Amino acid sequence: MLVAGMVLAGRLVHIQVFKHEYYRAKAQKQWERSISIKAERGNLYDNHGQPLALSVTTWRIGVSGSLITDANALAVLLADVLEGDRARIRKKIARTGESHKVLASGVVLTSEQKSRLEADGQLAITLEPQHARLYPTDGVGASLIGFHKHDNEQTVATGLEHSLDRYLAGRKGTASEIRTADPHKKMGCVEIEKAVHGQSLVLSLDTKLQTICEEELSRSVTECGATGGSVLILDPGTGDILAAASWPLLKTRGGKHRDPSLWINRNFTCQFEPGSVFKIFSTASLLRNSAIDTATVFNCDNGRNGKIFVRNDRNHDYGNLSLMQAFTKSSNVYWGQAVSNLRKSELYRDLTNFGFGQATSLPYDGQPAGILHAVSSWSGRSMQTIAIGQEVAVTALQLGLAVCSVANGGILYAPRLIKEIRDNKGQVIEKLEPVRLRRVMAPPLAALLREAMGRVVLEGTGQGAGMDWITTGGKTGTAQKCVDGRGYTTGAYIASFAGMVPLDNPRLVILTVLDEPQYRYHYAAQSAVPLFASIVKGIRRSTPWLTDVPGGRTTIIKPLDKLEIVSVPDVLHLSVTKATQRLAAAGFQTAGAEKDGVIIQQIPAPGTKCQPGQKVALAVADPRGIRGAGSSLCPDFIGMSNRQVNSLAARLGVQVIIQGVGYAVRQSQPPGRTIGGNPITIKMEKSWR
Repeated sequence: MLVAGMVLAGRLVHIQVFKHEYYRAKAQKQWERSISIKAERGNLYDNHGQPLALSVTTWRIGVSGSLITDANALAVLLADVLEGDRARIRKKIARTGESHKVLASGVVLTSEQKSRLEADGQLAITLEPQHARLYPTDGVGASLIGFHKHDNEQTVATGLEHSLDRYLAGRKGTASEIRTADPHKKMGCVEIEKAVHGQSLVLSLDTKLQTICEEELSRSVTECGATGGSVLILDPGTGDILAAASWPLLKTRGGKHRDPSLWINRNFTCQFEPGSVFKIFSTASLLRNSAIDTATVFNCDNGRNGKIFVRNDRNHDYGNLSLMQAFTKSSNVYWGQAVSNLRKSELYRDLTNFGFGQATSLPYDGQPAGILHAVSSWSGRSMQTIAIGQEVAVTALQLGLAVCSVANGGILYAPRLIKEIRDNKGQVIEKLEPVRLRRVMAPPLAALLREAMGRVVLEGTGQGAGMDWITTGGKTGTAQKCVDGRGYTTGAYIASFAGMVPLDNPRLVILTVLDEPQYRYHYAAQSAVPLFASIVKGIRRSTPWLTDVPGGRTTIIKPLDKLEIVSVPDVLHLSVTKATQRLAAAGFQTAGAEKDGVIIQQIPAPGTKCQPGQKVALAVADPRGIRGAGSSLCPDFIGMSNRQVNSLAARLGVQVIIQGVGYAVRQSQPPGRTIGGNPITIKMEKSWR
């Protein structure tokens, strides 16, 4: 016994003293486990605060068969929480046997439901947290927003979810989990390094504009038989990207999507020859360098000069044309002669100044720089072909930003997509202001180009974009497609239209592009221009962007012959002052507008043919008549369009949540009832009966 005791004592000394660190490390390995603390991914919001991408915690619910004590009670509990069939869940539990089986994945649980499963689950229920990404707008803006998936330590992301990952991802933390001999009992975790949650971003995108663009683009691509297309809307005063629709469109994120082009936004990743739209910028260079002026006339017949390498469309002979006439008719021969007064270095400098041939700073992967070759590689005809939009390639974003400089008086802005950076508690960390890159032209020159674009709509190839309630301007482009520098493809065209609205003080720049429309629609006037017009009408109907545009910007005032038959202007939902101005400019008198408010009805109706001088009766909704003393009463929105609802709500100071597009058919609060603290939810349908 003494020998045995000495052996044990020696062994104890050996373990506790000489092997102390070895066994200590081994014990720590058995009782402690290093785990990572996942960082919460930041959210994406549009410029009105509507969520575009959200991070949520979901749960994988499983059952360990060896720990089940009452299968029936367990089935009742799970059926109640999962809202499933008890018999079906009981069968799943029975098939589990002694093993572990996952019953449901991606389940969103309330705190009460989670507590019930943990308290009443007989230790048989396992709950594993999962970090999921939700997209409340579903397929709207999918190619721009992209997606983010994290499975089995592998991450797949596209679009802004990928390019903005440095803001959204955050940084993982670490913790040490302390275990016991009982596999179902743990002593908790010790945090070693805290997780840094990702930042949330408020984007410049307008979900309503994006929805309108996608709906109209889908309709136009189908009608014109195009293979693709895009619509880009920019704010010319800031460079904000308000909408970027791209065909093919993703209707819903549900199911499998094997076509990778669904996740590529053509506005940023596809380059094309712009065709005659490019004449806006070659004209700017000609005028800036005094190579021509507005009175400069050239003979624009085809074939009169062997040094002219370009021809008019359909070989039209136009005779003598001044600049404005040539711009309206889009005569290639005019620019072919005009650029002979310009140096190559001057044209190249001015085009690069507009941003062509350089990738933008937009955080979206896969952007090409476009094509604008160095002067040293230009041929004898390059000046003429570049001036009319050939031998160059641009992205829709580059083209749109350059048009914005014409719209805003000559300033080139960097594209802005991120407006605010917020922490995980919603507090604003940083506001990103618009970035002015440089002045590319003087304001008078920009005004002259806007006038030329207005003439295109009034009397040229863009007449389909003209409207009686607002002035528009733009330039069409019909370019034959080039294949890998090997020449042009017969019968394959890209039709585009760069437009702005309202013309003399633009709020929006809209660029529409259709790729390979059927031949009968291959001219921009037949495809891209009607697409632009339908988008502007949709914006007016469904958003406040073009609501209550001042009268001087919405109609061209011309002297009227009193015997002339004219159409009654549309003044619905304008203020009395603006409605009176618009009617007076058209030669009409007003009646029934003695008080201030919003026009809700007019007789004769908009578009009615009348002689000038006739009275137009106006029905006015006075905001003071809707509000009670010391309280706010709910107005009647039924039957109103999106635009009308937004207009009336803005004037009354009422918060509304509009669901859908079209006309109001239901509202959450009845008319005349006092409005509480919650906004009024209004359900819209596409047709009003």
